[in-house]
Amino acid sequence: MKTIFLSPSDLAFLLDESPWGFYQKYNLGIKRPPVILPKIFTLIDVLTKASYLDTNLSDIDKSLPNATLVEADKWVKSRPITNPNFPDLEIIIRGKIDGILRYDDGTNSVIDFKTCEISEKVLAKYVRQLSSYSFAITNPFSNADLSMKLRNEVGLFVFEPDKFYIDYNSRAGLKGKFKYINYEIDLDDFEQYIKNEVIPLIAGKEPAPTDTDSCWVYLKQFGFEYEED
Repeated sequence: MKTIFLSPSDLAFLLDESPWGFYQKYNLGIKRPPVILPKIFTLIDVLTKASYLDTNLSDIDKSLPNATLVEADKWVKSRPITNPNFPDLEIIIRGKIDGILRYDDGTNSVIDFKTCEISEKVLAKYVRQLSSYSFAITNPFSNADLSMKLRNEVGLFVFEPDKFYIDYNSRAGLKGKFKYINYEIDLDDFEQYIKNEVIPLIAGKEPAPTDTDSCWVYLKQFGFEYEED
């Protein structure tokens, strides 16, 4: 039995951008081209979580959920997902969540922090990523892994900066609007997606790369070749 530890971010981006690169990574361990993320985005993310941890967001703004941010930066791992048509392969979701919102009724939802305007196209990718985390939390690998009751929804806590300012003490900062985007999910559909699309892709024939595939363009300069059978 081959076990694949699947990264939620790869489901959100790599799989859509390059099925060929996704296949290479999870069959041969060949990574995608390096993605350079400016440090400022990571810093804003860290500071936001530190500022709001254990805080009810509606106390900050009534438009935000009446829920408390808990469990920031926790690792999650799911039970295996299998497809009987491919008995030699199992998928385990493994990744680190940004945070959990806890409501008064004891339910929770997975959220992510973003510093940008979210388009509908990108939102769909993030929803798939957050569905991965939610599946792992509701279907944990073991009793030692993070587990809790979740709502059938996820959220994006978005900071949209629109002003840069400097004070008279040589300090500077960004100002902008926080907003919360709520999105319903279906974890049964997500599991079927893994079973019926992701597992057959990994276990099947190598997909053909396209000329616009960023992974293919990057890796073929190092001698990678593709030949159809």
